Amino acid sequence: MAPTPQPTWSPPPPAPRWGPGRVIALVLGILILLPALGLTVAGGLLLWADGPARNNDGYLYSSSDNFSSGGFAITSASVDLTTSGANWVPVSAALGTAKIQVTGNSGSDVFVGIARVADATAYLGSVDRTVVTDLGSGSPPSIRTGSGAPATPPGEQNIWVAQSAGSGAQTLTWKPAAGNWTLVVMNSDGSAGVSVDARVGATLPALGGLAWGVFIVGLGLLVIGVVLIVLAVRRRRVAPAAPYGAVPYGTSPGGPPPSWSPPAPVDRTTAADARQETPTEQRPPGPPQ
Repeated sequence: MAPTPQPTWSPPPPAPRWGPGRVIALVLGILILLPALGLTVAGGLLLWADGPARNNDGYLYSSSDNFSSGGFAITSASVDLTTSGANWVPVSAALGTAKIQVTGNSGSDVFVGIARVADATAYLGSVDRTVVTDLGSGSPPSIRTGSGAPATPPGEQNIWVAQSAGSGAQTLTWKPAAGNWTLVVMNSDGSAGVSVDARVGATLPALGGLAWGVFIVGLGLLVIGVVLIVLAVRRRRVAPAAPYGAVPYGTSPGGPPPSWSPPAPVDRTTAADARQETPTEQRPPGPPQ
C-alpha cells in the first residue's frame, strides 16, 4: 500500500514593512495629538474658572494686590475695548459686568473712578502719579511719572463714567463699553501718599460657551490623533491563501513544519485483499485423515 503523501509546509509570512501610508498616519497623529492635549487642558481650566473658581456673587476675581504710590494718584494703563476688526463682538456681552474693590490703607478716604483715557490725561497729565502697567498680576509693574499736584480733588471732576468714594472698602461696578479707558485711584481729598489693596473681577458670561467649545474641539482632535497613531503602529498579519490540501485540518499555516509519522500497518487477516485468492494460489495439503 502506497504511503499517504504529507502536506507541504510553508514558512510564516514576513512582518509587514512601514509603508508611506503608515508613516504619514503616525506623523499626522503626533502633530494632531500635541495641540489636542493643550486645547483639552485649556478647556478644562476654563471650565474650572467658570465653575468652582467663581465667587458666590458670580464674579471671577483676580488676586488681591497692594498698590501704593508716593504721588497723588494710581492709574492703570489704557484698557482698549475698541474691538477694531471685530465689531461683531459686543464688548459688554463678552465681559459682562466689571467690579473693582478697593480698600484704603492710609486711613484717609479713598476715591476710585473710571474715565476715558483722553479725559483722565487732561486731568492728571502733569500730576505726580504711578501708572500700573499690568493689573491682576502678583507683583504689578509700575511707572512713576509727573511732578505736580492735581488742581482739584477727583470728586469735583465730571469725567467719570463710574466712581465710588469713602472710608473703608469701596466697590465700583461698571458695564464695559467700547473705547479706551483708565482706572484712577486717589485719596478723596487729592492728597499725596496713596496706598490701597485692590482686586478686579468680571462676570464673563461668554466664558462657559468658550470653555465648552475649546474642550470639545480639543477632545475631538485627541480622539483623531489617538486613532491615527493606533492604526499606524498596529501590525496587520495577512497570510497568503494556501492551496487545498497544503495544510492539514486543525493546523495553522504559520506554525512549525508538521512532524511526519509512518502510515499505520494494515492487518492482512482482515483486509479485503487477504480474503481473495489468485487463480494460481494453492492451498497447502491438510493432515491425513
